Amino acid sequence: MGTALPEPMLPVGLFRDRNFSGASLSVVLMSFSAGGLLLALTQYLQFVLGYSPLKAGVAFIPLLLAAMVCNGIGVVIDKRFGARVAVGGGLALLAVGFGVLAMLSPGDGYPMLVTALVIMGMGSGTMGPAAYGTLLGALPPERAGVGSAVNDTVQQLGQALSVAVLGSVLSAAYSDNLPDAVTGPARESVGDALAVAAASGDAALAAAARNAFTEAVSTTAVAGVIGGAIAAVLAFVVLRPTPAARPTTEPETADDGDDGKGNGDPATTVPG
Repeated sequence: MGTALPEPMLPVGLFRDRNFSGASLSVVLMSFSAGGLLLALTQYLQFVLGYSPLKAGVAFIPLLLAAMVCNGIGVVIDKRFGARVAVGGGLALLAVGFGVLAMLSPGDGYPMLVTALVIMGMGSGTMGPAAYGTLLGALPPERAGVGSAVNDTVQQLGQALSVAVLGSVLSAAYSDNLPDAVTGPARESVGDALAVAAASGDAALAAAARNAFTEAVSTTAVAGVIGGAIAAVLAFVVLRPTPAARPTTEPETADDGDDGKGNGDPATTVPG
């Protein structure tokens, strides 16, 4: 039997706090929903739309801009309606963004993709400040370092799971959408298929690979829809509601007979 440490690196008792555990779970699910699909979209931009690596990176700028703008909106929503509304609403927007991505078809180009990216950026921007603030705010000041470490860890955990799970779904969906006549390396990845097509001059193989990968991205996005929707519901259920606002008016006080030296009885509040 191990001996409990007086100062453990991660006190598991912290997860008994609904706000701490709820915010941590929300961040994991957000990272899980987004991580693998962003990796898939990088391949979609380069292999299907034919973007250069630099242009593919620039194509994600609308996602970043939407997240930056909605960070401020998320803070306002958090202060006015509470973290459960900001986090749940942001995760719901993420699910909507993935829903748009799930409708992606071989004939669609960047306009459909950028619509999904903007909505996803709005969702992550709205929920981010509330989720991270709630996670850290649930801890006493002396545990702030633990909260920051947990925040980083759960993000990395969600992204690692996303790449593993959603990457497997993407690969399987790509293979399933290819014609049965396609075999060998071309069936393993869209990059290999395009390389084989370029070497052999097989335009039909290149078109089939691009269409299959687009369908695979659409199929994988369904997992993002499901994950985002579940995360939104869990956030709204688990996170505590906003406490009732305190009165903004100063209460009237009765004269307590202070002798001028601060030795009088405590003031008595008079109902307004």
